[in-house]
Amino acid sequence: MYYTKVVQLLVTVGFVSAQWDWGNQWNWGNQWGNNGGNQMDPWGGNNGGNNNNNNGGYDDDTYVEREKVTPTQFFDENGAYFGPDCDSTNYSGAYYTGDYTSPFKTYLGKTDEEIQKKLDELWNHYFKGDNNSKVFYDQGNEGYILDVNNNDVRSEGMSYGMMIAVQTDHQKEFDKLWNWAKNHMWHKSGSWDGYFAWKRGSNGSGGDDNCAPDGEMYFMMSLLFAANRWNDKKYMDDAQYILKRMWDNSQHSLFNPAYNVITFQPQGNENNFSDPSYDLPAFVDLFSRWSTTNQNKWKAAASATRDHLYKSSNPQSGLFSDYNNFDGTPHSVSYNSNAQKYMYDAMRCAMNFGMDYYLFGTDAKRQTEMAKRIINHFEKDGYQHARFNWDGTGGSEQYTLGETGANAVATYALMGIAGYEDIIKKNLKMAWDGKPMTGQYRYYDGLVHYLSMLHLLGSFKIWKPAPSVQQKEISQTTVNGVTYKNGDVIDLFENCKLYKATINAGSSSQGTTPSNPSTGKCSSKITSQGYQCCSDNCEVIYTDADGNWGVENGEWCGCAKATSCIGAQGYPCCQSSTEVYFEDSDGKWSVENNDWCIIRN
Repeated sequence: MYYTKVVQLLVTVGFVSAQWDWGNQWNWGNQWGNNGGNQMDPWGGNNGGNNNNNNGGYDDDTYVEREKVTPTQFFDENGAYFGPDCDSTNYSGAYYTGDYTSPFKTYLGKTDEEIQKKLDELWNHYFKGDNNSKVFYDQGNEGYILDVNNNDVRSEGMSYGMMIAVQTDHQKEFDKLWNWAKNHMWHKSGSWDGYFAWKRGSNGSGGDDNCAPDGEMYFMMSLLFAANRWNDKKYMDDAQYILKRMWDNSQHSLFNPAYNVITFQPQGNENNFSDPSYDLPAFVDLFSRWSTTNQNKWKAAASATRDHLYKSSNPQSGLFSDYNNFDGTPHSVSYNSNAQKYMYDAMRCAMNFGMDYYLFGTDAKRQTEMAKRIINHFEKDGYQHARFNWDGTGGSEQYTLGETGANAVATYALMGIAGYEDIIKKNLKMAWDGKPMTGQYRYYDGLVHYLSMLHLLGSFKIWKPAPSVQQKEISQTTVNGVTYKNGDVIDLFENCKLYKATINAGSSSQGTTPSNPSTGKCSSKITSQGYQCCSDNCEVIYTDADGNWGVENGEWCGCAKATSCIGAQGYPCCQSSTEVYFEDSDGKWSVENNDWCIIRN
């Protein structure tokens, strides 16, 4: 195994006091993009592999490791916050790290300028283009997203449009869309109070008063993001109204209360089965944090949603059916002969679990397994077909732009996994090269691809409530490989506290000097890199060829000697696990907290 040391890059993350959950919080192999111990995939199974060997073949010499640069900016230009946060257990996702680095940069070498150009291209095409390109139609104080093929307006498209608008900071268009949805779709009384008509004519009338739950999910999430990003209480009030009624409407519950899984439609028999493409675990997780009502129900639903999405992934093909039961098996209905197949809805599932992987990482192990299955399937198919039976047989129709985007998002869960380097690049390149759609069918596949591209361009962020910020000075002028000058201000997150840190090379600020200077001597290879020695009797967190490393006051430092167990290759000692999964020259390896640990006893 090979390991790229990322000590300097991790200094300012400052999660030191938050449980040292190496396997989840820092996830060396996945979150930081390094190969690390994932060459020994602890979860076994078919690794997929390169183009020539789908059974897990891997050549060490061809694997490209990537160092992860911790961001030092957690606010947009208007002061909206998307940075780190702490829980009792912190995982690898952007919610905890504030890191939204685009894999187009790290895998394809795209520049910030190229990424912004791509964002502008998508917005100008679908929102400002001609009548053969756009799906957004401006009506003054209102605007709608048109399903061009069916010539109607759907809650799905309206809520997608609002999510795109808030993530790309287009408040004017967001407000036009929300005005149209409120005036023509939103029920504020009656049996459907809080829900949205899933379909209307472009004049705002007709259609169907019943709901389609993916619309409710995206409406709620986009409103919460808008409230936080644009600091506007009216969005929050509307979001909370909907959130409450998804559980408290006496006639309709968006989630089946016995299973806590989203329903195909919250009425009649449709309440007894689901559509796995409605499973949006990252959204439900945020609802459990930000809803002012039913927090325990949302929390239970977050866990159940992750479980249901995993169960819905076929154990061999990794595909999902359009409709399914709460146990994940396909569900048939009389009005849709393709309900048990991987069809138009189901392609979104890859985007949904890939999104949850990079935003939270709570279910990383299973989502990596899901990603392996589905990407291996499309590798074997050669990305030729779009529709399949649940088991992967019977391929038909041509691979679509929407699938190109959704499957590329799924590769987030493969980053750092041995054997997938070229496959990840291939999927990212297909997504990048995909041209915005024109013509009759541009609405659905075009918008799924657009949403996927936001995830891949690093432009889909968790916009959070305004945090408490403290001021401090730091003496180091080089942070995460970037050199700053005196007076520069950067964002730092240390010990679960957020700072605006001013560079002052003459200071001896908190967080840069150990509180109890060491009387011993640590490795000169460590001090030569600009790090200090730790205090006496420090705890060894990590060891490499440079020596023993500890952490004090949120900073790496050198330990003079090991007073506690020393791990290997960046992985810690096992705390309790004794089951041996793998053995090499370093010793016996086991698994704790979804990641490798070495047994020292």
